[in-house]
Amino acid sequence: MAPGALEFRILGPFEVLEDGRRLRFAPGQEQALLAVLVLHRNERVSIDRLTDLLWDESPPESAPKMVRIYVSRLRRALAAAGGLDQRLVTQAAGYRLQVEPDELDLDRFERLLGEGRAALARGDAALAVARLRDALSLWRGPPLTGVSEARFLEQESARLDELRLSAREEQIEAQLALGKGPELVDELEALVREHPLRERPAVQLMRALYRAGRQAEALAVYKQTRDRLVDELGIEPGRALKELEQAILRQDPALEPAAETSPSPAQPTPAREPHHPGRSTRTMVLTAVSAIAIAAAALIAIALNDNGQRRVTLVADAVGVVRDGRLADQADVGVAPAAVAAGAGAIWIAGSDANSVTRLDDKTLGVRQTIPVGNGPSGIAVGRGAVWVTNGLDGTVSRIDPKANKVVQTTQVGSGPAAIAYGLGSVWIANRSDQTVSRIEPRTGDFLQTLAAGADAAAIAAGAGGVWVVDQARGRVIRLQPGLSAPVGTINVGNGPSAIAASGSSVWVANTLDSTVSRIDPGSNHVVATIPVGAGPSGLAVADDGVWVANAYDDTLERIRPSTNQVDRTIRLRQRPVAATAAAGSVFVAVGASPTRHRGGTLVIANSDFGEDRLDPASTYSYAGWATMLMTHDGLTTFRRIGGVEGTQVVPDLATDLPAPTNGGRTYTFRLRHGIHYSNGALVRPEDFRRALERHIASNTAGYYRAVIGATACAARPAHCDLSRGIVPDDRAWTVTFHLNAPDPDFLYELALPFASAVPATTPTRAVGRHLPPATGPYRIAAYKPGRFLKLVRNTRFRVWSQDARPDGYPDAIVWKLGNTPAAQGRAVENGTSDFAYDSVGFSPGLLAELETRYASQLREDPIPRTTYMFLNTRVPPFDDVRVRRAVNYAVDRASVVRALGGPGQAQPTCQFLPPGFAGYRPYCPFTVRPGPSGVWNGPDLAKARRLVAESGTRGMSVTVWIPPNRLREGTFAVPLLRELGYRARAKRLGGDFYTKAGDSRLKVQAGVLSWGADYLAPWDFFFLLSCRTFVRGTGQNPNFAEFCDRRIDRQMTRARSLEASDPALASSLWSRIDHEIVDEAPVVPLVNPKQGSFLSRRVGNYQYSPQWGVLLDQLWVR
Repeated sequence: MAPGALEFRILGPFEVLEDGRRLRFAPGQEQALLAVLVLHRNERVSIDRLTDLLWDESPPESAPKMVRIYVSRLRRALAAAGGLDQRLVTQAAGYRLQVEPDELDLDRFERLLGEGRAALARGDAALAVARLRDALSLWRGPPLTGVSEARFLEQESARLDELRLSAREEQIEAQLALGKGPELVDELEALVREHPLRERPAVQLMRALYRAGRQAEALAVYKQTRDRLVDELGIEPGRALKELEQAILRQDPALEPAAETSPSPAQPTPAREPHHPGRSTRTMVLTAVSAIAIAAAALIAIALNDNGQRRVTLVADAVGVVRDGRLADQADVGVAPAAVAAGAGAIWIAGSDANSVTRLDDKTLGVRQTIPVGNGPSGIAVGRGAVWVTNGLDGTVSRIDPKANKVVQTTQVGSGPAAIAYGLGSVWIANRSDQTVSRIEPRTGDFLQTLAAGADAAAIAAGAGGVWVVDQARGRVIRLQPGLSAPVGTINVGNGPSAIAASGSSVWVANTLDSTVSRIDPGSNHVVATIPVGAGPSGLAVADDGVWVANAYDDTLERIRPSTNQVDRTIRLRQRPVAATAAAGSVFVAVGASPTRHRGGTLVIANSDFGEDRLDPASTYSYAGWATMLMTHDGLTTFRRIGGVEGTQVVPDLATDLPAPTNGGRTYTFRLRHGIHYSNGALVRPEDFRRALERHIASNTAGYYRAVIGATACAARPAHCDLSRGIVPDDRAWTVTFHLNAPDPDFLYELALPFASAVPATTPTRAVGRHLPPATGPYRIAAYKPGRFLKLVRNTRFRVWSQDARPDGYPDAIVWKLGNTPAAQGRAVENGTSDFAYDSVGFSPGLLAELETRYASQLREDPIPRTTYMFLNTRVPPFDDVRVRRAVNYAVDRASVVRALGGPGQAQPTCQFLPPGFAGYRPYCPFTVRPGPSGVWNGPDLAKARRLVAESGTRGMSVTVWIPPNRLREGTFAVPLLRELGYRARAKRLGGDFYTKAGDSRLKVQAGVLSWGADYLAPWDFFFLLSCRTFVRGTGQNPNFAEFCDRRIDRQMTRARSLEASDPALASSLWSRIDHEIVDEAPVVPLVNPKQGSFLSRRVGNYQYSPQWGVLLDQLWVR
């Protein structure tokens, strides 16, 4: 160090030296504060952030004052050490510690590590060994020793330990490249013992043993490593291990020490040939065993390229800017980003939690405008002078005029539009729910055509001579061609592809589950390279300097060099990347909250009650109860635990994959993940899934699972329930097989419901007391007192096995405060004693208006997959006449119903039984003034309604409208409406017996008001209410209150269900026809689709709304 310089040391005991003399600081929080500032060197850290970090997000009221006191003491200590107090600067309600280049041992370590990696990457192993040796010599022991144990510092210490281990692996890699082997065996055996699930040391040990002539032991290392990975994590080894094992079995000469001399650093490295099928085995093996080292060589790209420039640390919900290969700047967007695009002089971010698009100036990065769009914006593209946004929950595309900064056109497309692209002269939209692609003419914004994608349409790109659609479920890409109705190519890629980019002569696909990127040659429609990248790639951007990959599971951004098909730069973002785009020499990466940086705290939820004395997955059937079960229990399948339209996708949970049915659709065999335990330590086993459904059916009815062989008998004789013929576990194969007596196209959806959650096979039919069976999810129930409170705490045996199905939760604890009215819940959030008002759908119009005015930034409004409607008994006068039913549909003022429920923030009018977001939903409204192709309700047409009533000759008849206790507000319109049409109408209010009486055909109920929300987002879960099979005469078990039966429509329903797996686009088209035909027959009067109004406290972040499950409580984080 230069004379008079400061030296900060964190790679061992925490020390600050001035001219080699150790400065003294008070131990405890004061020293921890200095450590935090050192770790956030040269950036402002707010006082609020400091209090959260020092007191683990539960600071005392005096915390801000204590921080100021600690800072004052630190300044005095620095002033006494030669007037260095000016290093600690006050800046905008926070503090910044100025640290010069190389004053921090971590910076020197990262610089040397980067130089070593770079040398190794270009083939100079000797220089790499020297640089890595110097880097490791800076370590004096465990990092940050002696600093108080704040959670943040523990996490940072763990990160530094990981970096040190990575450096040692790099050094060993360089030593192996120099021809060493036998002399490394002892050290590598120790590393493998210490890190048994880490694959890279195992790869290195196998190579060292092979070179020592111990081939059998090398193969034994592979077997032991594979067994551990399978038993403990339920995964197979990575490619490097698998290919090395095969190379050893072949005794491949590529495993011997290289004979050639390493090039000097000054020599240019020749460009490598891109990967092609059929390349030499030697090249494949060398690439496989060195892929990790090459990718890791860029791990500290920011440190390597800083050269004294300021360091940028991304905040959550921001856009980072990468220039010249380094993170150069950022813009705090303030909303959770779903997608990002660049063009028209701006950066455009779709905000999934705010139903808006944020416009950033592409030069200053200032927010120029926030533009409201539709519900659930999920994709964004710029083209032909416009910005195009998919609204996943509305089934629409918003067109934004960049000059006016507002939506100028809204176009209805398919169901569940998830992604969008501009290219080849059109705008292309991938519709996930009905697996189609919509095409829009960009000049006029007119809808042109719908193409059957034959894929679940997770992502889309237009360019390189085609339109490319990602089929995430099947691991493939479908190629469409403008002008042709059928796909022209299908290319198999990796597992779980989720992003795609087309540019020039290549198409790039990010395979999330494989952690690879596939490169497709559009000339041959073949994958020509598969490139290992970071964990969970989920975004791609093609830039001038390469292809940039956003890795969601390890919070990194990586660059692939197309000339080598290898990663040559990695930037650690410290937040979770969501999407990326490139323009004008820069790469823009949108980031959300990183799970590791926002983990902790207690989330407090205000609620009325669960309505149940005990919470059990077998029987719990309430919104709040299911919200709890979804955090504690798991089944074979589930819906993706993510907000927006992506949350409607069924994915494997405790199963390894989604099986295709066999035996004519009557048999499903699931393979289970290995090594998953309940919270009590018991292993999850195949027989547990049979016990789960036995308990559910014995406690309730066969319900959704009546197709399982034995289910009907089980429901009839619960005490003797036995599903051994219908559900067959196999412990040796680690599978469970379901045998159905008839095909059930919705079976994978039904297994995703909490009823089918795994429970130990010894669990009694009725759980003892008020406690759940043991949990598999990230939380378990610690205490429950009905009507008072429920507390969830972390399940310490939980581990993440699938980021899609079961990501970890953010809060350490979740507390439900029960017994609160909706108004009391709102007040609790307002005064800061609760974080979320769960029953906000019950807010009065007055309270809603107040919240929308005073707390707009804390209020979220999302559509619920539910329809509130009036049923009309098609077998009882006057509604046995279709003209009367249509007259009521014409006459109803849906806007008045919306007002009665609290306004547009609480509901939207509809003419259809099927809500938006379902496969087959297409807006349709013939019963309105000025009906048009848009399918929008424009207002009541009383004149036409009265003419139809007059034609029917039923004017003056008596009509009684039945109203349940939970539909009083909606029911207020019904009687005045019928009186206006000339009927002698009255209301009949019932209690809890409404549902058994209203469906009893013997009572000849004429009409009533209901609301139906599907348990899963499949059209059949709505339309079965109007099918012939559900009209049961003479009982109170008839859910078809309209007593509607049309055999022709029923046959169409059967055909649509049968096509859902084989031809989803055709099935969607059929469901759309069925929906429109039911509208025409008018057995019901659809009124509104309700919305969920979520009122959140200021300390809550990462709001995600799933159309399937509502607000994802475990994904909320608390500041």
